[in-house]
Parts: sequence; structure tokens; C-alpha cells
Amino acid sequence: MVMSMATFAMSCTPDDTLGAGDGNEVLGTLTITSDGIMNFAQSGGEGVINYTLVGADDDAEVEAVCDDQWVTITEVGNEIKFTVAANDLVEERMTIILVCYGDQAEQVIIQQKGKPDVEFRASKINGKFENKDAMHPNAYKYTVILSKYGTTHETDYYPSDSYYKFIIYSSIPAAADPYLAWGEYGYDAENTYRPDTFAADRSELVITDNEGQQTVHKISGGDVIVTEDKIEALITLDNGEVHKVSYSGSLNLFYFTSIDRGPYSTIEEDLTFDIKDGAMMLLYDGDYYGIGRGSWEVRFMTQSDLMAGDFFRFDVVTENAEYNSELIYRTFTGDVGSTYAAGTFEPGYKYDGDLYGSWYMPVSNGYFGNVAAAIAGGSFTVEHYGDGEALVTFDVVDDRGKKLSGKCHCKNVDVYNRAAM
Repeated sequence: MVMSMATFAMSCTPDDTLGAGDGNEVLGTLTITSDGIMNFAQSGGEGVINYTLVGADDDAEVEAVCDDQWVTITEVGNEIKFTVAANDLVEERMTIILVCYGDQAEQVIIQQKGKPDVEFRASKINGKFENKDAMHPNAYKYTVILSKYGTTHETDYYPSDSYYKFIIYSSIPAAADPYLAWGEYGYDAENTYRPDTFAADRSELVITDNEGQQTVHKISGGDVIVTEDKIEALITLDNGEVHKVSYSGSLNLFYFTSIDRGPYSTIEEDLTFDIKDGAMMLLYDGDYYGIGRGSWEVRFMTQSDLMAGDFFRFDVVTENAEYNSELIYRTFTGDVGSTYAAGTFEPGYKYDGDLYGSWYMPVSNGYFGNVAAAIAGGSFTVEHYGDGEALVTFDVVDDRGKKLSGKCHCKNVDVYNRAAM
């Protein structure tokens, strides 16, 4: 926790420590009626301090000061308004707003979360539930694994992913499906297996590279909060990094039945394209990831009937969840870190034999053949090109490092709202 030592010495005016009879005597009593400790997220925001003055003159004036520049007093009237700036530090920070009236002074503590080193949004939850036994007689055990691609087992992981594993203990048994129990779980360094904790033993982060090699970091502190359809964890690793992990969706715990590890691409050389009479389809999926941003599938191809020619698809994220195709006219880059940030596209992958993310696939006689490229990185740009037309320029690489570059002049653009279907 970061806090300026000067805070303890601040004052509203040079004379506000004078007592009655020393020239600073006023009528009335100041009382803070809002919370004495106010908490803010890393992003900051606006706050209000409420107070009462009992027995004061009508023209009585209250003052408010804060010596730290990340808090700004914006208004002092019937209530005190202030703003808190975003915190770019990893550490939490704290300061004091001093509210003064005559020789009376009240403190309001402002606390703010820090900015984690890594923010990871998981799209898959896996794991299992275990009843009480001799090893942990006082709590039910849940193994919870959050990741992008999922897993068939506790240690069977996809390449190019991050797996956050928590060994959670709860006083609440799982429902029949089973579902992870709601609650707040704190780090249990001593592995006592008591309720409302997650154990130090086997709670870890496993990072896999594109060849499946693993790097393991033990979790050394933090909290996990589980609500009806969300999980949020703020944890510290053994290397000192702070990670914020979030997941939205069903809390049903299971393991996938199959896993296709890739790489998936089958093209054998770099390819260059110049599609002159192409078509584009923009498919809107709403706030698919539950993060306040739009999820779209951008398709462009040689022929709109998909009977023959080249076919590209990119799963992209836009700044907001508005159903507005104008948000697509920009540059998108590969989301290699699974950030789901605006202006990124999801790399291609397979799950249970189906294709997800971004791909190139040639079409012949209305069918996709065995040739395909899972697009892993690079960028593409969509621009307006005449009335109702679009131009796509792209320079991307597949998961074997082959380059696909060129352009597609799309003479018609169709937009579909799949979120409304």
C-alpha cells in the first residue's frame, strides 16, 4: 500500500488548529455521514462525501483538502465531490481527504486498487468436484481451471494458452451438474483446507508456448470471488507478478473429451492474393465475452455464394458492443495474449474438430478442402471503397509461420445481426 507521509501533516488552513478563544471559534458541529473509508477500482472515478453541520451559522463554510495529486476536490457545498485518477502503479495506494470546519477536522480515507501486471480474460472453465474425505473433512473440494482453450484433464493443456488452476475449499457442496459454489476464497498459505479458501498446494499458473512446453508459476497470494455467472481473481505469483483473471459464463465443472493440439495449417509456402471482385460478410455476435465490447466475424471471399475461390474469416473485437458496422472499418492485429482488447482478432484454433478464431480456407465446388491456414498473427485493415464497397488489405502469418498477404476488393458488403437471432 502506497501512501504519502505528507498526508499526515496537511491542514485546511494555517489557523485551523487554533482552539476556542484563539480567533478560530465557530458555531456548530461537523459530522461526516458517509463512509469513513472509500474504495476505488484501478480505473478511478468520482466520489461524494456527505456531512452535516448542526447548530452552525447559515453562512458557515466547510473546507476539504487532499495533498496527493491523484485526488482532486471538485466541489465543496452541501456535499463534497472529488475525482480519483487511474492508478498506473501495481501497488494499491491510499490517501486522506481532510474535511475542516473551524477547529474541527474529520478524515476520510481513500483507497485504490493497483494496476495488475497481467489481465487475463478466460473463455473456458474446467475442473471437478470432490466430497469431503479424511484429507479435507471440513470442506468440499473444487478443482477449477480457467483458460482460453480448455483442457481434457488437470494437466493436459493446449499450446499457446495460460491455465490458472485454483484448488478451492467451500462449506457448500456442488449442485448435481456440478457447479462451482459461490463465495469469496482467500489464499491458504498453510494448506489447512478450511472453508472459503484456496490452497497453496497445486494452485498455480501454467503457461504453454506454441509447441506445448510449459512454464509453471505457483500462486503465492490473493483472492478469488465467485458470483452467479462470474469469477474474478486477483493473485500474486511466485515471481512477484500481479495477475487479474476474470471469467463470465456457466460455472459448470467438467473436462473436455478431446483436444486437438495443432499446429493446424497445411499450406506449404507464402501466399499472395489480389481478389478483385470479392464479397464481404459482417456477422455481429453482441457482447460475446461479457466485457462491454463487440464481437464480430469478418468474412471476405472471392465469391459470395462460396462455390469457389479464396475464403478468409477473422473473429474481431470492437471498442463497444454497439451493432454498428462502421466499427469494423479500421486495423485489427492478432490477439496473441488473449486480451480480447478492442482492435484485435482471435488466432485460429480447433475444438472437437470445429474451427474457431481466424482462418484462411480455399473453396472448390462449394466445399472446403484439406488445405487451410490457422491465422496466428499479423494485421488486416478494412476501408471504405466507393459506395457500399470495401477494401481489405492484409499481412498475416499462420501457425507454421507462413505468410499470407494481399488485398480483397469487396464489391458488396452484407451485415447480419446474429445476436438478435
